[in-house]
Amino acid sequence: MRNRISLMVMTLFISSLFFTASPAIAKGKKAKILKPCKQCHELETNQFRGRMKARSNKAKTLRIFTGNGTWLVNFDKSTEVDGAKSIAKIKKNIEVLVDYEKKGNTLFAKSVIVKPAADIPAKWILDVKEMKKLIAKGPVKGNYALYDARPGKLFPANHLKGAISNYDGKFAKNVGKLPKDKNKLLVFYCGGPT
Repeated sequence: MRNRISLMVMTLFISSLFFTASPAIAKGKKAKILKPCKQCHELETNQFRGRMKARSNKAKTLRIFTGNGTWLVNFDKSTEVDGAKSIAKIKKNIEVLVDYEKKGNTLFAKSVIVKPAADIPAKWILDVKEMKKLIAKGPVKGNYALYDARPGKLFPANHLKGAISNYDGKFAKNVGKLPKDKNKLLVFYCGGPT
């Protein structure tokens, strides 16, 4: 009897959490596109763009993070893939565009397009050794300007010495931060390859 009452109380408690939480869930609409992606991309109705968070080959599902939520989408052998050899080869946290169709309450991926890495000529890339030499000279002697292109909220926590925050998502707004001297070397860094 005691176990039965405990089970009933627990069930009522869990149910009350669900019903009191549901209005809060309904208030915020899940984003279909990551904020940084909005600067360059627009979506069609049955698309979302975000970062691949997980894949289950057994359940044939993908979890795509879009900022304030995660989308669960099914895939099968008819799902087209561009930018990777197969869905199994898409790396975690890579940006993807998913074109989907809805069947009942389930989303099915018609196609998954993987964002390619930035195509930057090798001669424009500084390695760590070159950056250390440049930073040791300082911006005046080295004739450079160093920009942190990560989201601005990351800048106060840590950044390279002498860097100026110039988040690529707000680049047009911060164009005034660029040097007037057009002969200066402009060095931008971010959190990794994009």
